[in-house]
Amino acid sequence: MRRSASITICGLALILHAAGAGCGWQVSRHRLARQMLTPEQAAAAQQLSEQAQAAIDGGDLELARSLLLQLVTLAPRSAEAHLRLGKVLRMQGRPCEAETCFRRALELDSDYVGALIALGTMELERGDLQAALKRFETAIEIEPNDAEAHFSLGRALEVLGRPDEALASYFRTLECNPLDPEVNQRIAAVQLLRNQPEQALARLDQAVELRPESGETRFLRGRAHLLLGQYKEAVADFREAARSLPDHAEIYYYLALALEGAQRPADALEAVEQAVRLAPDHAQARALSERLRR
Repeated sequence: MRRSASITICGLALILHAAGAGCGWQVSRHRLARQMLTPEQAAAAQQLSEQAQAAIDGGDLELARSLLLQLVTLAPRSAEAHLRLGKVLRMQGRPCEAETCFRRALELDSDYVGALIALGTMELERGDLQAALKRFETAIEIEPNDAEAHFSLGRALEVLGRPDEALASYFRTLECNPLDPEVNQRIAAVQLLRNQPEQALARLDQAVELRPESGETRFLRGRAHLLLGQYKEAVADFREAARSLPDHAEIYYYLALALEGAQRPADALEAVEQAVRLAPDHAQARALSERLRR
């Protein structure tokens, strides 16, 4: 089995999983310090790297991109530098340039787990599911204990309609990173699909405690409450979700169902009408609206 000499640097809150999972950049064995650089160049590269990190932490992606472009010019054979530049480009909404960077990182280090995950994530999002699956499986072969690789594999398996295997990957992620709220959220989403609201609710309570501002987490917990007939709690969660994600029709539809269950038909009608305004083709929302009007 191949093993990468990669390590993880924590503290990059803006990366993909981020992706939704855990700590930041995967650092390739092609470290900046190992480039064919003079001591002066190595010191300059380190300074650029630290400045880029500070810019990312401060939310200044354009400055981070500029610094990382300088870093790539200074250390063109650093897989880490190309990966970091690609992630910043992706956050800026420049996917083609980002993918070029990820592929270059893999050219420099074919066992670079971070680059495999980054490229696989892009393939997953554009619907190239088998390619993404292969990337994540390769990443796990290289580094069996990489939490982000297991999480990414779980997402791919979930999209492919293989929930049991997705759950196994998510639980494997928790072994590596037991407190990750995103992982508990994905497990709960699969449990809701399997009509296991009690189990989902236990995980979502923990996820909300760790990340109370997440609209998606609140939405999922609202669905768990709704399935359990806990209408007051469902309404509260759906309202919080709507505050975070005001343009999501599905939240208002479920809010209407919870309000109907709570015997508040007028409020339910108002909520479902908002769902229809946001998504006129939402057949379930239109049917609920017609029923409430009667």
